[in-house]
Amino acid sequence: MNLEALLGRVSCVARSGGKAVLAWSPRMSHPATGYLLVIMVLGGIVLRIQNVGYPFHWGFDEQQFVSAARQFLICLPDTGECCHPPLSKLLVAVGILLFGDNPMGWRFMALCLGIQSIVLVFLIAGSLFKDLRAGWLAAAFMAADGFCLAFSRDTFPEGMMTCLVLWSMLAAVTARGWGGVLTCAVLVGLAGSIKWSGLVVGLPACVAILMLKRAPWYSLASFAVVPIVHVAIWMVGLALIGHPYDPMSVWEEIQRRKGLHLAFPHGANPSESAWYTWFIAYHPIVVKSLRSGSTVRLASSVANPLLLFTADLVLLVLPVAAAAWALRIRSWRERWSRLFDADANKALVILWVAWLSMLLLWISGRIVEYWYHYLTPWGLAIPLMAGVFARLDRRFPKTVLVFVVLVLALFVYFAPVWAEIPISTGAAHRRLIFPLWR
Repeated sequence: MNLEALLGRVSCVARSGGKAVLAWSPRMSHPATGYLLVIMVLGGIVLRIQNVGYPFHWGFDEQQFVSAARQFLICLPDTGECCHPPLSKLLVAVGILLFGDNPMGWRFMALCLGIQSIVLVFLIAGSLFKDLRAGWLAAAFMAADGFCLAFSRDTFPEGMMTCLVLWSMLAAVTARGWGGVLTCAVLVGLAGSIKWSGLVVGLPACVAILMLKRAPWYSLASFAVVPIVHVAIWMVGLALIGHPYDPMSVWEEIQRRKGLHLAFPHGANPSESAWYTWFIAYHPIVVKSLRSGSTVRLASSVANPLLLFTADLVLLVLPVAAAAWALRIRSWRERWSRLFDADANKALVILWVAWLSMLLLWISGRIVEYWYHYLTPWGLAIPLMAGVFARLDRRFPKTVLVFVVLVLALFVYFAPVWAEIPISTGAAHRRLIFPLWR
């Protein structure tokens, strides 16, 4: 190949790449909004990756999950973590195999799945609302949120489960036939193999498949594989530690661990917080903390306050709007129709049902509740909120620009206490203004 032909090919590849970038670019009504969204996404990814192997000691609940992961590598049982299914520990064990038994190895899979979640909300929002703006807004909002950021940097199963729940919803909204629905069912089984609460995503996944009507309703029979996937993961985990792993032994182990989980007393742990307090970030958990002289490194899981309270408003308005629609209040229906067409309405219903479904277990009050339990519902609220702002961008671009600027400003302000950037104690307290935030 001569130089001229080589340059021609390079030029062709560059043109194709440029077209691809333009095709996936955030086509916001105000160009500045698009640039800010890209900055938020890149900044969120950088903050997740930087110094993920620091500090060189346990973060929130890392000890029990790392100890449980080691059992699969040395083929000996460990009783440090007693309650959850084995998949999260198997994933942590993969990180240890790749990078060693050190903080980088412990947190590698949580980091990978945390970054994946940014991509997944982009795809979910973009697909449901049929608008790249919704996808970019969802990705930027998740990237610029401390709740998602902190648990992307800690060996804890909630972030891993959130990623698999998002995978399940993406498979549901893009399913075009039996293959897509079967894929969704397998992913639901995997989500439930991180924590049992992940199985609940099967409900909104079925709602999405039925509402979108892209796959035949009878393809829901594919969800019969969910328990098969779940039992298979248990069998692998039990076999690796030398325990009996036949189906009856798996069932007995599931029952034993379920009993232990339900036996935890309410009110015994000062970190507990009732589900209805999550909407105001009453008691977010500090995932990591390290003091060195006059500085402190913190990884607080407090959400971006503007995003949290805006999502609360959106989630409250939707059922009110549905009631007004049902009551045929003409003025309300006309205003609503100017913003949301039939496809957008379906998207809002699907994501609102998904958000509520992932809350149901905690609303029941049967299990002890902690702030981190809101991470998965929060991951579904983000694309819903992004879809609303994508529609608002068509009519009120300057308002959306101001909102994005404020979200970015809070992202920059809180970044030190989300991503363990050294900061003085006083400066940390000015950001985490409430004692229960620290």
